Amino acid sequence: MPEVSRDSNGWHLDKKVSLGHLVSTMILAVAAITWAMGIDKRIEQNAIATQYMGVQQTDNKKKVEDLRKEIKSDLRAISDKLDRLIEKQIN
Repeated sequence: MPEVSRDSNGWHLDKKVSLGHLVSTMILAVAAITWAMGIDKRIEQNAIATQYMGVQQTDNKKKVEDLRKEIKSDLRAISDKLDRLIEKQIN
């Protein structure tokens, strides 16, 4: 029967779990949870900022519409005054 040589550099499985592996796994788990919580916080902040920007945009649209109506009213008043001046000069 041929002998099987054991190579110390090859892969092997061991039933033992070292303390180093446990600590490194715990560190990775804590880091992943911390990262996920940071992402969640940033998503919340972006949602709040988006809502605020929507309200600001609605307010700005209303202000622009009010200003447009005011300018239109002023132009009508100027037009009326010009019409009256022209009529006075004709008469």
